[in-house]
Amino acid sequence: MKKNRVILGLIVLAVVLLAVWAIQGGGQRFSWRETFKIKSKEPYGLYALYDLFKDYPAVKELNTLADSLAGKLPIDSINGSRANYVFIGEGLYMRPQDRDELLEFVEAGNTAFLAAKVLPYDLMFYLYYDECDYIPWDGLSTHTDSVVQLNFTHPSLHRDRDFSFKYINKFAATQRQWQYFPDLYFCEMEGGMEAVGRAADTTVNMVRVPYGNGFFYLHSQPLVFTNYYLVKKEGRSYAERAFSHLNDGAIYWDEFSRIPERMAREQNNAYRSDPRRLQSESPLQYILEQPPLAWAWYTLVAIGLIFLLFRTRRRQRVIPVVHPPRNTSLQFVQTIGWLYYQRASHQQLAVQAIKLLRTYVKERYALQWRNDNEQFVQQLSARSGVDPDLVALIAKDVHNIPRYTALVETELVKFHQRLERFYQAAK
Repeated sequence: MKKNRVILGLIVLAVVLLAVWAIQGGGQRFSWRETFKIKSKEPYGLYALYDLFKDYPAVKELNTLADSLAGKLPIDSINGSRANYVFIGEGLYMRPQDRDELLEFVEAGNTAFLAAKVLPYDLMFYLYYDECDYIPWDGLSTHTDSVVQLNFTHPSLHRDRDFSFKYINKFAATQRQWQYFPDLYFCEMEGGMEAVGRAADTTVNMVRVPYGNGFFYLHSQPLVFTNYYLVKKEGRSYAERAFSHLNDGAIYWDEFSRIPERMAREQNNAYRSDPRRLQSESPLQYILEQPPLAWAWYTLVAIGLIFLLFRTRRRQRVIPVVHPPRNTSLQFVQTIGWLYYQRASHQQLAVQAIKLLRTYVKERYALQWRNDNEQFVQQLSARSGVDPDLVALIAKDVHNIPRYTALVETELVKFHQRLERFYQAAK
């Protein structure tokens, strides 16, 4: 038992160490995952942008929303200035009460800046309700490239040379999908979408949507606001121009509503199939989306399996094997037959053989034995495959032997030989 406990302890320790090593990145200095977290200093985190907002003069107050938006956004102006709501991430999930809170916040004259690859359908239903040429909102389009060239449409923000952003993954330029707003969404309707940013002068990557007394600014490429680009002058310059659309006032940074891109697309699909409901992801799916949580889950499962492996070992004495009773009918018949033969009880031995024959025919061929019946002889011959002459002789013996007062040994031998031939030929 002590030896088993030592082995179990070593295995658990090895699994834990392996999990810690994996969580730390397996020896890598940092991760290239797009986390969009304000505390992440990885290439595609938002630590640099959040830190810049802290020192930005126009930002009067910086608040981080780590819970539901309901009741957290001010409707009225604070100290005479309007506030701002900022969200940056792959996907955005808002419960109905959060969505209504944000709409009321902007309608009162405040500004919302959303940069996401997937915008929620239930929010866009309110921002894009006047459909251009009856074309409904169907999400953002994508194009694939390793570099995207961005600029602004307003003369005061436009730059002669486009802002260039190259996507790097593991120190190498890599192709990726860049989202944009299709031209079908723009029809110069009053209160409709207005392009304020373009990608390579061909597609729109940033729009302004008036709502009540305020504005929504929607950006389709949140990656350009991450640490990798903001540590460079080019990236900082672009971010300053993009966020110059915000009001001078407090900023409410939403960390609560961020979800992975895949989950956001599934939420949109659920809303499109039934706008009255939004499917919620299971907690396990969210855990598996986050590598540290995923490794913690795998470690827990591994420890549980190891525990079961050792706990299910036999802890009682071995139960002896009980063999089923043996069928000794044949030995019994042979013994009785030999006893009758030794006592010269030839007729009794023949009678016992007849009983066995009747039982055999009834169980094997489903026939009731009938004496002096030619039809029975033909049926038994047909079913058993035995020559009808042999069957007829046996039937005659079965009929006559019980009527004898005594049976000589030669007649018993002949009857036995006929039975042996019948059993050997029967199928």
